Amino acid sequence: MRSDRLRRLAHLAASLSVGVAALGTGAAHAGDAGSAAAPGSAPSATPAPATPAPSAPPTAAEPAQPTGAAASAKAYTPTPQQVRFGNAVAFRTLIPSPVLEQLTANEYAQIVQAAAQGNRLLAENQPRVKRLRAIVAKLAPYSVKWNDRVKTWTWEVNAIRSRDIRVSCLPGGKILVYGGMLDRIRLNDDELGVLLAHGIAHALREHARGNFSDPSQTSLRAATLPPLFGVGDPLPPPLNLDGRLQTLRYDPTDETEADVIGGDIAARAGFDPRAAITLWDKLAAATRANRETGYIYTHPYGTARRQDLLNRLPDLMPLYAKATAKRIETLPDYAGIGAQRRKVARR
Repeated sequence: MRSDRLRRLAHLAASLSVGVAALGTGAAHAGDAGSAAAPGSAPSATPAPATPAPSAPPTAAEPAQPTGAAASAKAYTPTPQQVRFGNAVAFRTLIPSPVLEQLTANEYAQIVQAAAQGNRLLAENQPRVKRLRAIVAKLAPYSVKWNDRVKTWTWEVNAIRSRDIRVSCLPGGKILVYGGMLDRIRLNDDELGVLLAHGIAHALREHARGNFSDPSQTSLRAATLPPLFGVGDPLPPPLNLDGRLQTLRYDPTDETEADVIGGDIAARAGFDPRAAITLWDKLAAATRANRETGYIYTHPYGTARRQDLLNRLPDLMPLYAKATAKRIETLPDYAGIGAQRRKVARR
């Protein structure tokens, strides 16, 4: 009897040993599954199928995702400590608009301060500065429809003594007009309004981003990223605007967009859109010889673009007529250009 009891105890011990081992294996599997799940996620009510369900092919807007070992490797790739950028595409992607505006505002202030210290900044009470600011004040309200961030912009307009025929309009509403544009090119108010509206359009669309393609090469100070973005990393290095603005070049696509948007803004603000033709013809005559930094090379202008400006007049003239409280047919010719309107086909 005693031997039977010993055999039963031995069998029970063996069974308990197997059960403990099974429990250990189950716990290990549960631990692996828990580590793979997102923190705070609830366990699945049903076990995953043994084979994955076939997925639909990715569309052009949704590229294919890696699977298997490739997906695991990607999932466990450590996040880099610092993102490096050194080309236009990366810069467009990584720099949010508020950061770009802060960078341009900081360096715009430095340029203005340096001009003042060098006695090259025109005084605020100077008639030419007052004229520029009055024109921008008319244009600014009509720029909001093209970029909602304009509501947060603090507009600044300054003029610098220089023979350069140049205007720079930057994101954030920072505008610099160089003396050559005022003294060497005799622009009337309509032409100056169209010019500034064109520059504002470049700023609204942030076309200059592509020209600020390698800010990592500059050596000035780096500011602290605003708490708005929830990180403590420093801002990208400064853009070295003073040097870059001298070689800033826009491509024809940017110019077309700036012509369309700028023309709309100028016409709604009461500036004759036909002035675009005489404006760019004057700039072409004055800067054609300077292929390095001439205005019609940094803002490409030729016969095709000139014709496009003419072709858009029938769409812009009604806006201008409304802004000036006049009927189109009563508007006088401008530099030999009639008050064009879009013809509507009768049915």
